[in-house]
Amino acid sequence: MKKRFVLLFFLGLLTIMLPFLLYIKKKTSYLNVWIIDKTVPNKDFREHKGLVWILNNMKVKNKITGNYFDYKKDYFGFYPDGERYNIFEIQPNNPDFIYIADAYGVYENDYKQNKEDIKSNLIYGGLKEEELFKIKSYLNNGRVIVAEFNTIEYPTQEKVKDELENIFGFKWNGWIGRYFVELKKDVEVPMWIIENYEKQYNSKWDFKGRGFVFISQDNKILVLDKNDFGSKKLRIQFGEKYLREFNVKNYVNYNYWFEVVSAIDSEVIANFILDVNEGGYKKLKKYGLDKKFPAVLRKVSSDYTSYYFSGDFADINDVPYFYKLEGYDLFKKLVSVNTDSQDAFYWKVYVPMMKKIIKDVKVMNKAIDYGLYNYKGVKLVSRIKNNEFQIYKNGVWQSFFIKGVNLGLATPGKWFTQMPENEADYLRWFDLIGKMNVNTIRVYTLIHPSFYKALKTYNEIHKDNPLYLVQEIWPDENPKDHNYLDKENLKSFMKEIEYVIDAIHGNIEIPKRIGKSYGIYDSDVSKWTIAFLVGRELEPDEVISTNQKNKGYKYKGEYVSCQVGEATEAWLALCCDYLMKYEEEKYKFQHPVAIVSWPTLDPILHRSEFNAFSKKELEYNDKAIVNINNFDLGARNIAGFFGAYHIYPNYPDFMNNEEHYKEYKDEYGRLMYGGYLKEFISQHKKFPALVAEFGLATGAGNAHMNPDGYNHGGVDEITQGEGIVRMMKAIKKEGYIGGIIFEWMDEWAKKTWITEPFMIPYERHVLWHNAVDPEQNYGILAVESIKPEKPDLQIKDDGLIKSISIFSDETYLYIDLEYDKNFDFINNEIIIGIDTYDRSKGDFKYSPYIDFKSPTGMEFIIKIKNKTAKILAHPEYNIGNMKFSSKKTEKGIYEEIKPVINKSRVTMDGKIIPQIRQDGSTLKYGDFTDSSNCFYIEEKIYIRIPWAKLNVTDPSSHRVLDDDKKYLYYPERDTFKTTVTDGFIISGIVVANNKLVDVFPGKQYVETKIYKWKGWEEPKYRERLKKSYGIIKEYFKTLK
Repeated sequence: MKKRFVLLFFLGLLTIMLPFLLYIKKKTSYLNVWIIDKTVPNKDFREHKGLVWILNNMKVKNKITGNYFDYKKDYFGFYPDGERYNIFEIQPNNPDFIYIADAYGVYENDYKQNKEDIKSNLIYGGLKEEELFKIKSYLNNGRVIVAEFNTIEYPTQEKVKDELENIFGFKWNGWIGRYFVELKKDVEVPMWIIENYEKQYNSKWDFKGRGFVFISQDNKILVLDKNDFGSKKLRIQFGEKYLREFNVKNYVNYNYWFEVVSAIDSEVIANFILDVNEGGYKKLKKYGLDKKFPAVLRKVSSDYTSYYFSGDFADINDVPYFYKLEGYDLFKKLVSVNTDSQDAFYWKVYVPMMKKIIKDVKVMNKAIDYGLYNYKGVKLVSRIKNNEFQIYKNGVWQSFFIKGVNLGLATPGKWFTQMPENEADYLRWFDLIGKMNVNTIRVYTLIHPSFYKALKTYNEIHKDNPLYLVQEIWPDENPKDHNYLDKENLKSFMKEIEYVIDAIHGNIEIPKRIGKSYGIYDSDVSKWTIAFLVGRELEPDEVISTNQKNKGYKYKGEYVSCQVGEATEAWLALCCDYLMKYEEEKYKFQHPVAIVSWPTLDPILHRSEFNAFSKKELEYNDKAIVNINNFDLGARNIAGFFGAYHIYPNYPDFMNNEEHYKEYKDEYGRLMYGGYLKEFISQHKKFPALVAEFGLATGAGNAHMNPDGYNHGGVDEITQGEGIVRMMKAIKKEGYIGGIIFEWMDEWAKKTWITEPFMIPYERHVLWHNAVDPEQNYGILAVESIKPEKPDLQIKDDGLIKSISIFSDETYLYIDLEYDKNFDFINNEIIIGIDTYDRSKGDFKYSPYIDFKSPTGMEFIIKIKNKTAKILAHPEYNIGNMKFSSKKTEKGIYEEIKPVINKSRVTMDGKIIPQIRQDGSTLKYGDFTDSSNCFYIEEKIYIRIPWAKLNVTDPSSHRVLDDDKKYLYYPERDTFKTTVTDGFIISGIVVANNKLVDVFPGKQYVETKIYKWKGWEEPKYRERLKKSYGIIKEYFKTLK
């Protein structure tokens, strides 16, 4: 008997201990799990605690820490800490599994435990663009992502919501809902729901007992009370095959928040079923709702598998403290009762389903980080070796050809120093740049801290193909006394060098300053920084002045020296040497350093850059020199030194005029640009050379003509791409260490000599896009204004022209002409008159051959015949002929707009090179998907005229040019007089064989209506990849 008792005792003990023993014996697995929970107003952690229990019960440990998951700290999001709180940001650390538990966030009343239960201000919440970028970056290699309510609703941004819907394969129909055990006021239902209901229905909230409340995104309220549904309330229903796959129980009640969604390209694993009666169903149908809607969705793609739960599935407060019991979840699954609590749903549905999902998660391979090269205690990531650029990657030195793009960062309405502060903007651009197969980005100055944070994030995600950084340090423009070596100038620049080095190493807080970036720089990007550039396009007069004021000045440094050159060269050597010394002494790190220059300062004698006076000093572009051959390396320089040059095919003029450049041939024929590259590199004997800027501008203007067609502006987007590829091939062929395209995106803040005098007031020109200015249109990413969907003014007619629709935006005046179906485009010519200001000025006739007058004077006409269109100017208002104020005439004579863009020159041997004028009148034919086009014909005639072609100096404030003073050359900015127009009058005629055929608008006489567009203080715009993007992308894919 005693033995039997002992045996039973031990059997009982074994039974009790068995779950624990089985758990101990179970194999441990390791996963890197991203748990994202932004809704943690207190320390119950209920939105993700249930998930953590499952992971620990499965003996899945945290791959990062090696420990069991801790719901108090192993998540990203809001962490409450008394009166204060912390934010745990998502770290790009190669997750195996992503779970978005809740993004609703934390609000003041919740955090401060205000019991009034009214809506309050958001403290933190909603998925942000930069967070979505990190998530999307890891949706590959078969990863699994799970999200649940509330991920997509407020306060998540609309465009983030749209992308999340695409990731998970559903569409939210705008409604959320919740089951309440008691609808009675002051019990469960939030006060803001009650207030909205009473306002909507103009009646008191008098509900009692259990019920459902539905809330729409525009705050409509629908209540189903106990009379509208049966005892089964809201249940989850799985399909038969999914019951087996996930080992879940069917028809379990769900008793908390949910949302109404529709599957788009996902499979429905389970549905919610509302047990409504006929009355309840009618209420639902009134608002477009149904009693059945998806509860669990799965989308399987070639890259990832996603699950979406349209309820707050993980939300549970009371989970067992212990988890080291094998089979405990099965026990709870059997004994849990289907009540008003969430316990039964958690154990019967959520736990088995999540265990199956987690079991299927693949462990991702860890990216190998080989670190940095260490040479006698000095760290290197890049170097110049045997005149070749190299990077240290995967534990070895590799040859590296720089395929780069320059980042100018002035968005519309902002100046160059007003850089974006949103990390998401940079991440979006980096993603597109990386997909263009670029390996390097270059910035000109120290950027806002968010730039470096974004770069670090991007590169930690893309460890195998990072974007390397070339960081320039820009000396101030207009130095005191035109002397770079002035003590104040030198001191200021040395401090800027220190700031930049410290920022790159993530180790400085720069105090607030005007016109330059500042803030906390805590993102170390030194291992992705491959070079520092010192300088800028130095002005020849500054170079000459510095040399004259510091005759005999030389510099010998430990890293860089200049003992045979001029003072400007010695100053550059001093700055480069200081940079390298500062970085090594403070961070035990060296990066290659380069001087920045341009053809204007090259050491080549250009025979075409001359004049009739035989005085080289009169030529801006060939009178001063910075020669890298005068530099030497110091004994401590192990990273290297090189030259970085801005080389374009169309400027200076000698790029277009040197006869021997025409001898250069590539696979496509003559390429004068290659001729210069070959000549320049042949004298660049001591150090490598990088083409740090090259590119082509689109748009509707041209500032310099190039014989090969690579003009300074006005090229179409296909030519832009093909030309950049062709130039890069020449750069590679001639032995440069790389090329960096100018530039990533269009910048409205830029200017050039043909436009700067006409953008008045100059301080407002960032508010509008000057399509005529080449410098504003170099981007591979178009940053363009948006044509309104509806016209501001529409005038209907019943002649050959049926209607005129007039629109405008920050770049163009648009004119859409609806024409009669029998319109003869071969024989008929349309003449559109534009009166831009002062009705008494301008010409009152459309043509000298047509005896028909406009009721107001016209400054411009547009002549359209077939697929040819030109804008012509009143002779007194033609800036191409230096006329800037309209006058009253009745001649019908208008001139082509042809300003000088290449001036006449006399070569050293006396040959005269004639001037070249720009064709500013022809409107390029083609639809508006290309930024250089201004006119096309389909069901209507579509015309868009850049504001600058109409002598509008600031469309945002309705200002137009009006200066009757005589000028021999364009004056300084803000010199021309202007006036404010009260609007434009647009009219026209149709002629055939110099005979009047039709008038519009009107019949016998033109009917005038003034078009006055709305001004603006903040521009609207969108981003669009130009057609050049794909061309460059394909070439860069093959370029090694």
